[in-house]
Amino acid sequence: MNILYPSTITIFSENKPGVLYRIANLFLRRKINIESLTVSEIKSKGLSRFTIVVKEDPKVVEKITRQLAKIIEVSDVYTHNDDSLIFKEIALIKVSVKDQDQLKKIESIAYQFQAPLIHREDSVVVIQKSGSEEDINFLRSVLEKFGIKELVRSGRIALEKGKGQKPKITSNEIKNTSRATGSIDVSIIKKIELLSRSHKDVISLAQGIPSFFTAEHIRQAAKNAIDSNLVDKYTPGYGIPELREAIAEKVKRENNIHARPEEVIVTHGGIEALMAVFMTLLNVEDEIIVPTPDYASHITQIIISTHGGKPIFVPLIEQNKEWVLDVSRLEQAVTTRTKAILLCNPSNPTGKVYSKNELEQVAKIAKKHNLFIITDEMYEHFLYDGRSHISIGSFKGIEDRVISVFGVSKSYAMTGWRIGYIVATKKLIDQIFKVHDSIITCPTAVSQYAALAAITGKQDIVSYYKQSFEKRRKIVVDELAKTNMLSYTMPQGAYYCFPKLKKSVNDVELAIRMIKEAKVGVVPGSPFGLGGENHIRISFGCEEEVLREGLRRLVTYLNTKL
Repeated sequence: MNILYPSTITIFSENKPGVLYRIANLFLRRKINIESLTVSEIKSKGLSRFTIVVKEDPKVVEKITRQLAKIIEVSDVYTHNDDSLIFKEIALIKVSVKDQDQLKKIESIAYQFQAPLIHREDSVVVIQKSGSEEDINFLRSVLEKFGIKELVRSGRIALEKGKGQKPKITSNEIKNTSRATGSIDVSIIKKIELLSRSHKDVISLAQGIPSFFTAEHIRQAAKNAIDSNLVDKYTPGYGIPELREAIAEKVKRENNIHARPEEVIVTHGGIEALMAVFMTLLNVEDEIIVPTPDYASHITQIIISTHGGKPIFVPLIEQNKEWVLDVSRLEQAVTTRTKAILLCNPSNPTGKVYSKNELEQVAKIAKKHNLFIITDEMYEHFLYDGRSHISIGSFKGIEDRVISVFGVSKSYAMTGWRIGYIVATKKLIDQIFKVHDSIITCPTAVSQYAALAAITGKQDIVSYYKQSFEKRRKIVVDELAKTNMLSYTMPQGAYYCFPKLKKSVNDVELAIRMIKEAKVGVVPGSPFGLGGENHIRISFGCEEEVLREGLRRLVTYLNTKL
C-alpha cells in the first residue's frame, strides 16, 4: 500500500487562455485529487503562478511534475515541502447566532483568534480568518458548538522562500521556533518604554515603576547579608527558611490566609511566580478565563504555557465610573476545557478592586465547576477611598483551589530586587516547585535577605507610598479634566489610570505618535485584552513634577491633534 504525502506544486506559465484547463486536465487523467488550487499573477514577468496542493505518492507527484513541464506555456515547475514555502490560507466562516449572549461569546473568540467579524445579521455572523490550515481548523473546531452554517476556504496561497530550494539558515535566523513564540511579541509596555528612551526629552508615563528608592533599612539588611557571607551560594529552591516563615506570618496577619511555611515558594519576582503556576496547571488543550482588560504579560504567559493557545477573555463592564465584573458572563465562558480563572486584584491596568461580593461569586463558580483560581495581588497595599484588600484565598471551603501570588516589588519600591512569592496548599506547592526549580534553581540570595527585612520591618514606608500615590491620583484626575477627549473611571487601587478615548482611534498608533510628537509615553490599551481597545494606560508611579508635565503634554496633544 502506497503512503500518501501532502505536496505543493508551483507552476509558472505564460498568461494565455486555456492554460488552467490543460493543467487541471492532466491531474484529471491521472485521477489525482487536487486538495486546493490558487492562481496569482506576476505582472513584472507576464506570468501566472498556480499553487496546487495534492496528497499523493511522491513518485506519482514526481512523474506529474515532469509532465506539467512539457506543457508549452509552462516555463517552470517546482515541487515543495512546507519548509521551503511561505504560505497562508483564507477562510470565511458563517456562524449561527441565537442571542446577544452568544454573540458576545463569538466576538470574544474571534478577537482571541485575530479573526475579524466582517458581516453581521440577526441570526448569523461571518468571520474571516487567515493563517495556516491548522489555525483555521482550530478556529472552526471552537466555533462548531454554535453551529457553522457555511465555511469557504481559498486554498493555500504560497510563495517560495527560494526556487524550490531549502532556505539557508543564517546566523540571524532561527528555524522551527515553537507555535507559542510565533503567537507572541515583546511586551507593548517594554516597546513603548524603549521607544520613549530612544527619543530625546520624552516623559514616560508607561512603565509601572515607583519613583521611590528602596528604604535604608532594607538596603542595610542586604549589605549585612553580604558582609556575613550569606549570599555566596545557592539557597534552598523554596527560599530561605526565615523568609518563608515571615511570609506565612504576613499572609495570616494581612490576608487572613492560614498557610504554613512549607506552603510558600519564594520566586524571582511575580512574573516568574505566575509563569511557574501557568506551566504547572495548563495543558495545551486547557482554557483559562481572564477578566479583561488585564496585565498584558499574563496573556503572553498563558499563550506560552498552552503552546500557542489563547486565554478566554471576559470583558469587564465600564459603567457608572466603575469597572464591573459580569459574573453571569464569566460562568457562561466555562467549558469542559476550562482549568482556571485568573484575577489581578487590584487590577493592572484598570485600577479596579474586586468587591467581596464579586470574589464570593467567583469562588462559587470555581467550586461548582471544579476550577483553580490564580490571583495576582502585587498591588495589595495600594487601595484608595477607604477600601480594604480582600484575598480570595482567605475564603473558607476553596483553600485547596486558590493559588495566590504576592511580592515586594511594588509595596516596598523593590522592582529591581525581583522577589515574589506563591502561597497555596502543600500539594500544589510541591507541583509548582518542579517548574520553579527548573526555571531558576533558586531566587537571588541577597534579594531574599532584603525582602525579609522589608516584610518584618516597620511598615510606615508602605503607608507613605500609598499616601503619595493618592496625591498623584488626584493630579491625574485634575489634569485629565482639562480635556474632553477622554472619559475615565476613578482608579480604586494600584497606580494606573485607564482612560478611554471618546474618538475611535488605533490606540497603538496613537501611543507611538505621542512619543514622537508630544514627547510623552503612555501604553495603548488594546494589548491588555478585550475591552482595552481605544484606551491608554497612564502610570502615576513617577514624581509629581514629572507627572504634571507628562499629563500637560498628553492633554495638549489630545486637544489639538484629535
